[in-house]
Amino acid sequence: MKYDRQGKTDIGRLDHQDIPIPRTLIVLTYLVLFAEFSLPFYSDNTVAWLGQEDGLVENAGALCFLLASAIFCVTAYRLSGSHRQFGANRWESPLALLGLGALCFICFGEEISWGQRLFDYSVPAWLESINRQGEWNLHNLAWFHAQTAEGAEKSIWARLIVMDRLLAIFQLALCTLVPILAAYSGILRTWAVRIGLPIVPWWIAGLVPAHILITQAVYTIVGENQIVGDTLDETKESLRAFIFLLVAVWAYRQTTPISSVVARKWLSSETRLSERSP
Repeated sequence: MKYDRQGKTDIGRLDHQDIPIPRTLIVLTYLVLFAEFSLPFYSDNTVAWLGQEDGLVENAGALCFLLASAIFCVTAYRLSGSHRQFGANRWESPLALLGLGALCFICFGEEISWGQRLFDYSVPAWLESINRQGEWNLHNLAWFHAQTAEGAEKSIWARLIVMDRLLAIFQLALCTLVPILAAYSGILRTWAVRIGLPIVPWWIAGLVPAHILITQAVYTIVGENQIVGDTLDETKESLRAFIFLLVAVWAYRQTTPISSVVARKWLSSETRLSERSP
């Protein structure tokens, strides 16, 4: 957040000055998203190996979700104990951070089917009958698929409750829409502060739309290649988990002593400007 000579805030631009991030790290983060473009250049055997059940790509996504969950919960714990001030405001409650931690843990459990394949326990018959893969998870339930069991497309309203789509919409709202709207809405910023909702900086805000555009471009390139398409599905989910992990790490850094020093400087300058105002 910047001030002009009259002391007015330039709320039109996202604040990314709180904790400096090396530009090289930001560039590398965006380059990770372009890894999807390499899939069509691998052999079908390599692509199938990368995207197999419990394979490298899926396990990487599960690990990102698990780490993100742990970091969100640790951040919530630190916040509830210290109530440090940072940025423009103070997180008054760890509620949103705990919610994000719980969400990421659920996503982790869903990725590994809650340990079903790892511990080899059976699935109840009633669940197996309504789960497309006969697994112990929610996202493979018939209700949350875009197609019927016969392969026909469901109605547009039925396709809205596909788990993958719901998670993508939530991430877009959290990481992109909230920072943009918060730059213009004091009410939203106040509400976010009260529940501990992270308002991420510009470079994280741009990751989700970039991820969506890159993924759709690769889907277009792949076309009807089912092997690459299936692996792209897994890669898309893992990159989404990677973005959640970045948000968790960013939120954690806001509660470090460095960010507290920045916060005190910000609040001191704010106080001086308010004293000058008539």
